[in-house]
Amino acid sequence: MFVCFVIFVCALSGPLVTAHHVMTGQPYEVPVNSTDVLRAARFAVVEFNRANAAEEQFTYTIVNITSAKIQVVAGINYILDMHLRRTVCKRNDTADSTPCVIDSDSKELLCHFIVTYIPWEYSCVLTQKKCHRLID
Repeated sequence: MFVCFVIFVCALSGPLVTAHHVMTGQPYEVPVNSTDVLRAARFAVVEFNRANAAEEQFTYTIVNITSAKIQVVAGINYILDMHLRRTVCKRNDTADSTPCVIDSDSKELLCHFIVTYIPWEYSCVLTQKKCHRLID
């Protein structure tokens, strides 16, 4: 069973590996605009907004993904660095039809997230989040 898993993971990650050799467990860079990276980034921001509910009434959104890496471990770690900005949408706004415009007065956050995806458990968890404000 484990051998099947390893073959599956290698087949999945094969197209993402560039010309250099990637060692098992070592993070490697992937395109920041790939579908899986964008999905993991959106998940990270939703979880970040949920965790900040007590001290922040407005939601944050992605401005830019500056770095994306994948690490194959007991699952797949998406290691993401991105810039976030606060929007004018309040946390309890539920209208999906209205886009959340970035608050022009807000400062940008630089965030480092690790999202762990375990496909055989259909599980996705934000395992690390570190953010700090960028200084003008």
